[in-house]
Amino acid sequence: MEYGRLGKSGLKVSKISLGCWNFGSPTPAYGIPGRVTPEDSIRLIHQAYDVGINLIDNANRYTGGEAEQIQGRAMKGRRSDFVVATKLMKRVGDRPNDEGLSRVHIMEEVERILRRLDTDYIDLLQAHDVDWNTPLEETLRAFDDLIRQGKVRYIGCSNFPAWVLAKSLWISDVRNLASFSSAQPKYNLISRQVEKEVQPLCVDQGIGMIIYSPLEGGILTGKYNNGIPEDSRIGDTNPLLTERSVKMKAQVDRVQSGLAVLREVARQLEKTPSQVSLNWLINRPAVSAAIIGATRPEQIIENAGATGWKLPEELAAKLEQAFQDSAQ
Repeated sequence: MEYGRLGKSGLKVSKISLGCWNFGSPTPAYGIPGRVTPEDSIRLIHQAYDVGINLIDNANRYTGGEAEQIQGRAMKGRRSDFVVATKLMKRVGDRPNDEGLSRVHIMEEVERILRRLDTDYIDLLQAHDVDWNTPLEETLRAFDDLIRQGKVRYIGCSNFPAWVLAKSLWISDVRNLASFSSAQPKYNLISRQVEKEVQPLCVDQGIGMIIYSPLEGGILTGKYNNGIPEDSRIGDTNPLLTERSVKMKAQVDRVQSGLAVLREVARQLEKTPSQVSLNWLINRPAVSAAIIGATRPEQIIENAGATGWKLPEELAAKLEQAFQDSAQ
C-alpha cells in the first residue's frame, strides 16, 4: 500500500480508502439501503487493514448510522490503526434540526457519531454537502471549536463547488479558524468535471482530494462489458436508485469505445481494468486517496493492487483521450 499526506496537513493516509455506504440494513430509516451484513462488513474492514488501508470513509447517514456502529465494532482494540473519516449534514431524523451544518446540529450529531463509532475523536470530520441555509462562518466556527475540544483532528468538505470552497478557505483565514484539509468530489476517467475548477483550486491551496465513485459505479471495473448484471446496483429497482440507474445505463453505452481501450491497456500491463483506472486516479494532481466500495474481500485485495506502480505517461494519455472521445 502507498501512503501520502492529506493535502498540506501532516496526516498520512492510504492511497486507497474503504467506503462504508454499503454496510448495514437494507431498510434504514434514512439513507441508501445497505447490501452487506454487519458481520461481513466487519470482515471487509479487517481485510482492508490487512492490505494496509488505514483510511475508512463513513457518514452519519449511511444506513441510518448503522454503518458507523459497524465500523466502531470493527475497530475495537485497534482504533489507532485507522484514520476515521465521517461526514454530516444530510437528514438523519424527523426534527427540524436533524440536518444541516448549523452549530446546533453539528454539536449534537458529533456526540452521536462518537458514541456510534465507540471512540473519543474523529480524525477527519467532513461537511457532506453545502448547507445553503447556514452561514459558512457558523459552520467553520463549530468545526474549529470541536478541534479545540479534541473531538476532531481535521476537517474537510464534500460536494462543495470551487467558489464555496474558496470562500470557506478565505473565512478560515481572516477569522483565524481551522480550515478544510480535504475535499471529497466525484472524479474518474469518465467523470472529469472536477478538473475545470475544483482540482486547480486544491492544487493551489494544498487541499487533498479524497475521491468518491472512482470506478464510476463499477463501469470502470469491466463488469458491464456484456450488459448489466441482474445483481448490479445499476439494475436496482429501489426508488432511491432508479434515476441513477437510468443515467448509468446510458453512460455504459456511451463509453464502450473507451472501455475497450481500458481493457487493452490493462491487458498490456497485466493488470485489471479496476487497477488501471484507480492507478491513473491516485496519481492525478491533488489526489490524496480514492474511496472504493466492496462487498467481497477479493475486491479489496484487487483494488489494493492499484498501488505500488505507476501507469506510463503515454498510456495515461491514451486512456484520457479514449474516454474524452467516448463522452462526445
